[in-house]
Amino acid sequence: MSFKSIFTALLSFLYVSLSGQSNNVTLYQDCNYSGKKQYLQVGSYKAYQLSVGNDNLSSLSIPSGMKVTIYEHDDYKGKSKTFNSNTSCLDNEWNDQASSIVVENEDNYNNGYGQNNYIVFYNDCNSKGYSRSLKAGTYSGSELGQLKYNISSFTIYGNLKVRVYLNNENASGYSSTFDASQACLSDTYNDRIGSLVIEFNNNGNNNYPGNNNGNNNGNNNNYPGNGNGYGNHSYATIYTNCNYKGNSLRLEAGTYAGDKLGLLKYDISSIEIPSDLVAKVYVNSEYTSGSFYTITENTSCLSTTLNNKIGSLVIESKYNNGNNNNQGNNNNYPGNNNNNNQRVTLYTDASYKGQSTSLLPGTYYTMAQAGFTDKALSSLNVPAGFRVVIYEAENFGGKSYTITSSLTSLGSKWNDKASSIAVYRDR
Repeated sequence: MSFKSIFTALLSFLYVSLSGQSNNVTLYQDCNYSGKKQYLQVGSYKAYQLSVGNDNLSSLSIPSGMKVTIYEHDDYKGKSKTFNSNTSCLDNEWNDQASSIVVENEDNYNNGYGQNNYIVFYNDCNSKGYSRSLKAGTYSGSELGQLKYNISSFTIYGNLKVRVYLNNENASGYSSTFDASQACLSDTYNDRIGSLVIEFNNNGNNNYPGNNNGNNNGNNNNYPGNGNGYGNHSYATIYTNCNYKGNSLRLEAGTYAGDKLGLLKYDISSIEIPSDLVAKVYVNSEYTSGSFYTITENTSCLSTTLNNKIGSLVIESKYNNGNNNNQGNNNNYPGNNNNNNQRVTLYTDASYKGQSTSLLPGTYYTMAQAGFTDKALSSLNVPAGFRVVIYEAENFGGKSYTITSSLTSLGSKWNDKASSIAVYRDR
């Protein structure tokens, strides 16, 4: 190998290593991370959204904790393959063969609490100003972006704590740890946090969504793992293929209409059920209505009655039994009607159809930043307690429209008009 080839390979390796620190997947038109490229955040992308071109993908850079599923045909059809690490050149079966792509965060939380744990940081006190939602992980100054030395308040959702580093962008040196939400940081910390680490709080949890009470007694009657019927690992997992293979989705106790199942709607072939949960599955219904079948144990391959026919489902504890006085009944558990685990979901078509993406609280200067197409919003699902403001121009410019409940259609005045969006969680 020539010196030039070695040098080029080294540069490619360094570039991929650095880009892997970001929260974006990078697609490349050619092998060895070269040629035309495109950055993708978490979301679903059809052929028309791939700027590298249809059937033109040859290599991809994937940050730690993310995974990419590529599909042979548009609209997530045909054969598929999932990647969770950098790939310098796709094999002959897949090189220049991808027509649609799904980018996801891998749910690798060892504590089993799942993806409903995040912290919303704000650059102003009282949960105002620019905001961004961050999950468990280490965030250097560059990864904090506009939040670097610009954090004044934050709200903790779930069983997390945050370790903040003052006047340091590399998560080293002097630090302080918070395990409760802060409405306004003191002068010691306000606008002085250069990096931070978010991790699970194993010492009990009394800061479940938005709780500002700093007296942690290690006792939380509203969160998994308290002995009330929701164990620390109480998740059902559904799979697109038999024998627990293919694309998968892990679900906490809660109600999941078709739109929440995403690509697995009418595409479930096997299911894993822990001993303390049951699944009620609805055949040919996306709205958990009508007759249902109950699954109480692991099923490696569903019968023909259910296979690829489940449009919605409900996961619930065996210990509830429909009795509101049962100690196992937890009205504040994520996934129940208080929407602790829900997000705002955007759709390109009316009646919650078409391309979609789900958003945590935050301010998104462009629709691309939100993983959505510019000027394509037609309907949206807004859980109770959430507030959405859409703007006709990027960077929150032009006219704005505030939405506090789900809309099947934005109407002629706002249909396909949004270019930036802000999502707030008011309770």
